[in-house]
Amino acid sequence: MKDLVCLAITVFGCLSLAAADELSLESAPAVVIKTVPPAGSTTVDPTLKEIRVIFSKPMQDGSWSWCTWSEESTLAITGKIHYLADGRTCVAPVTLKPGKFYATWLNTEQYQNFRDIKGQPAVPYLLTFETARAATGAAPSAGPSAALPAAASQPGLNERQRAFVDWTEHQFRSLFDLRTFAGWSEEQKADLEARSLDALKGPQNQEYYQAIGTLAALHSQQAVAPLLAMASERAEKDCRDRWMAVRALGMLGDKSVVPDLVHLVYHGNINTRWWAQVSLVRLTGQNFAHDWQAWGKWWNSQGGRPEFKAEFIAWYQDPTLSDPNRVSKTLSEADEKFFAELMK
Repeated sequence: MKDLVCLAITVFGCLSLAAADELSLESAPAVVIKTVPPAGSTTVDPTLKEIRVIFSKPMQDGSWSWCTWSEESTLAITGKIHYLADGRTCVAPVTLKPGKFYATWLNTEQYQNFRDIKGQPAVPYLLTFETARAATGAAPSAGPSAALPAAASQPGLNERQRAFVDWTEHQFRSLFDLRTFAGWSEEQKADLEARSLDALKGPQNQEYYQAIGTLAALHSQQAVAPLLAMASERAEKDCRDRWMAVRALGMLGDKSVVPDLVHLVYHGNINTRWWAQVSLVRLTGQNFAHDWQAWGKWWNSQGGRPEFKAEFIAWYQDPTLSDPNRVSKTLSEADEKFFAELMK
């Protein structure tokens, strides 16, 4: 067996094993919960410029062990490895070749520098994938990757909306489908649309979230109803699918969703309320920012259908978010804090 070659930043220290009565999520070692590209993928875009590894808990900054499995499958790391602001996502800039198998260990028995903030090594994980071969004409091409829509090129957005779009498109790039589907037949696109619509039924795994982005990229009109139901569900929940649905609805172009999006402008989840603003701008060409009442009055003055109903929706039980006289102040304070951090 060939010796492992490992790119590692050494961290000194040790951690004793937790006693049986101390076992918990906090004491358990970190594990890899997601990779971009997903492990086992066989058609990874060879133009991908970075590998992302997401752990189950915050990790020590400046500490990692990217170890090769074999010389033939070595990743060419071309830039500075780093963690994102969430402390759980490690990013390695890479250069990939088409039609090639890659394998890399994230920690091994010998090299264990992926460690959580308490110094405990993460469980070793073998990431393997293959890149797609050059197009031969036999298989449908996904088409060139569509660049994420630069906020500056979207007319009507204000400075904060543009900054928010740029931040989200960078932070959650792996969830969005950037394909144009150039060269795909109508039959092939219809099949992908059907499979993506089926994925919306759950479970809420990576395929579920990526289906939302794919339906937006496909401009699927069949997706409007299920995405609107997802966006406007009156339940306190993890809002990733909600805000992704709001983003997608803005891309699909069906203006009948405007009244529902207006009520999401004051939703407690920051991604949801800001994507509601952006999607409303995209759909209407107007910009009333966070003023949901102004949005509603304008829509009704234009004879928009369905009609906007001005009754306030209490999205949360929290009194600061369920009282229309207090929600504006609460959300404004949260937004100020968010953009202060974003603009640093």
